[in-house]
Amino acid sequence: EGWSNYSTFSLWDTYRAAHPLYCLIQPDKAADMARSILRFAQQNGRLPVWNMFASETDMMIGYHSAVVLAEAALKGLLTPDEQRQALEVCVQTANLDDYREIGLYRQLGYVPADAEFEGENWALSKTLEYAYDDYCIAKLAKHLGEDSIAAEFARRSQNYRNVFNSDTGFMQPRLKDGSFVSPFSPDDYTPYICESNAWHYLWSVQHDVDGLIGLLGGRESFETKLDSLFSYSPAQDDDLPIFSTGMIGQYVHGNEPCHHVAYLYNHIGRNDKACRYIKQIMEEQYANEPAGLCGNEDCGQMSAWYVWSALGLYPLDPVSLNYELGEPMFDEATI
Repeated sequence: EGWSNYSTFSLWDTYRAAHPLYCLIQPDKAADMARSILRFAQQNGRLPVWNMFASETDMMIGYHSAVVLAEAALKGLLTPDEQRQALEVCVQTANLDDYREIGLYRQLGYVPADAEFEGENWALSKTLEYAYDDYCIAKLAKHLGEDSIAAEFARRSQNYRNVFNSDTGFMQPRLKDGSFVSPFSPDDYTPYICESNAWHYLWSVQHDVDGLIGLLGGRESFETKLDSLFSYSPAQDDDLPIFSTGMIGQYVHGNEPCHHVAYLYNHIGRNDKACRYIKQIMEEQYANEPAGLCGNEDCGQMSAWYVWSALGLYPLDPVSLNYELGEPMFDEATI
């Protein structure tokens, strides 16, 4: 009563740019989407992962409803009571030890590649996705003055460091005994990484870019690695999966884990390179015709990336309340 219920949330995709866009251009609907996620979680005992027609499909990974709820709360779209309820369901989900290897993640600081999995392995991706979601929960808790919860989840958000292998310079899956999976090639598409390879998931630290720069050895080496992503193309005879489309080197625009990556150049003072690649993506990977997208639309994410980039902005980390600057497509745009 008093609000509209929404369903069908491809959250692994849409938390990145689609939901932030709704917050900007349709705040009333964005608030109701957050309420819909909140009510579903209260009725089902955990956050939805991929909600479709009011049912949970359990597709994809992470608990990215936490991102949507935290952003809505921090941007004032939810009432104070709803914000506290949101924190409660986020913490509840993030502590479900028997769900999707969260217990092992809490115990070891990463999801081990040799765990007994309910479904897909995707151990490396789960570790990185959980770490970002934990950061979002920490931000929400801090906003609500829950300092002990904020501290716990801020610590958990640093778990991304536990899967970085300084010997290879990539995020790499680990076993329960702490050793990294070997042999390893960042080019390979393996069961440990969700619809991507290690080139793509290296950059999945939207909440601590400075920390990632440090892991990679500083700004110059970070820039070199980022340059390599866009210049190192797969071999002609490489067996690429169906979701590797819209490629520029190893960068894949047709799937979501890469969507924020060009904007990382801003964090090392190379906005010129960010704008060069963003412009290339807009011009080469989108067309005003049927089948004009380079990958699955994924409930609005592919188009939302374009809308943001055409405006010259991008929510690299939606709950930071900051936007990255790109190069606007137009002299003037009115929101």
